Amino acid sequence: MDYERALSHLYGLESKLGWDLKLERVRAALALLGSPEAAVPAVLVAGTNGKGTCCAVVHSILCEAGVNAGLYTSPHLVDFTERIRIGRRTIARDAVASGIERIVEETGRAGIELTFFEMATVLAFDEFAREGVAAAVLEVGLGGRLDATNVSDPVASAVTTIGFDHEEFLGRTLEAIAREKAGVMRPGRAVVLGPRMPGEARGALLAEAARVGARPVESDPSRGELDALALLGEHLRDDAAVGLALLEEAGRASSAFRVDASAVRAGLASVRWPGRLDVVRREPLVVVDGAHNPDGVEALLRSMPAVFGSTRPRLLFAALADKPWREMAGRLSPFVSEAIVTGIDGPRAVAPAELATAFAIPVRVEPDPGRALRSLLDRPGDGPVLVAGSLYLAGSVYRFLIEQGGMESVFDRGPGAAA
Repeated sequence: MDYERALSHLYGLESKLGWDLKLERVRAALALLGSPEAAVPAVLVAGTNGKGTCCAVVHSILCEAGVNAGLYTSPHLVDFTERIRIGRRTIARDAVASGIERIVEETGRAGIELTFFEMATVLAFDEFAREGVAAAVLEVGLGGRLDATNVSDPVASAVTTIGFDHEEFLGRTLEAIAREKAGVMRPGRAVVLGPRMPGEARGALLAEAARVGARPVESDPSRGELDALALLGEHLRDDAAVGLALLEEAGRASSAFRVDASAVRAGLASVRWPGRLDVVRREPLVVVDGAHNPDGVEALLRSMPAVFGSTRPRLLFAALADKPWREMAGRLSPFVSEAIVTGIDGPRAVAPAELATAFAIPVRVEPDPGRALRSLLDRPGDGPVLVAGSLYLAGSVYRFLIEQGGMESVFDRGPGAAA
């Protein structure tokens, strides 16, 4: 099986099975592979928004400390290999192909049928064990309690934020969503709580911590070390604060996570997390943010003055139909000078012409995201550019920039993005 065939198999699972939140299949599949999830101490991070940033911060600090650290996140922006990192490098395409082939053979003989995310999670655990990873940083895919990553036994865990998203799976109230995400807690171990937590969600998390016997720990965004953070935006500072507290608690539980102060500052200064207030170009200024739900948009709006000053940027926007895209467009409209609405791949995308109806400002329809971005770049004098609304759109923009030679990968800031 080569890389393209492996991806074809994976995406076939996504279209066939979608999300099916259970843990039994993953546990059975991992047992067939020798239980690799038990071979590496791990931390596990849940949250509606911010969990990827938290994970990226912890991983960056571990790498600066010389730890052979694994990172598993989702979704990817351009290439599947972004989801699994060993140290600073992404998983090799050959390792994806051979790993998927091995998992398919083992689970096929046992009659186990995994979903896309379950297969990817099993692959990550298997690759971490094969690469001799000393510490793993795991981002929950959806929820927490029944997410495939929760088959791990984390030495410490975190919940960054609670907001409305994926209600069809997690519940229709913040309390219900919080209880699902509280599934990452473990008896006798620390769970770090983010500072942007609504009161009712925090109450539900604290109640679950008491029920499980987990030890809640508050994070502190005012910590001086965070002044070294390479990421923009107060909300990313909040998420990084969760990462610092999580790393400290994990270090108390496992020597694999113990780092010194110099590694902390170096890791904060070098962390790279694409698609989150990411400056990808300076002339004109182009910022890519994957805000794809109302809480993400609100966090973006709070950070815009620090990024754009008093200038209203031009907006490139796309969204998925299962998100409250009208509300998102309405919130963004007063803070941008014009909008171009565009398309993204997949049946869940909102048609650009329909998106246009949600804006109360000058709006233009360009179904192709590459052409839409090009039209904005060709008018640098008209002001900065903000890309938002969907991580799928962010991926399309990165893909365009890579194809145009402006970046080597999503983890490359590119010569035109240097501060």
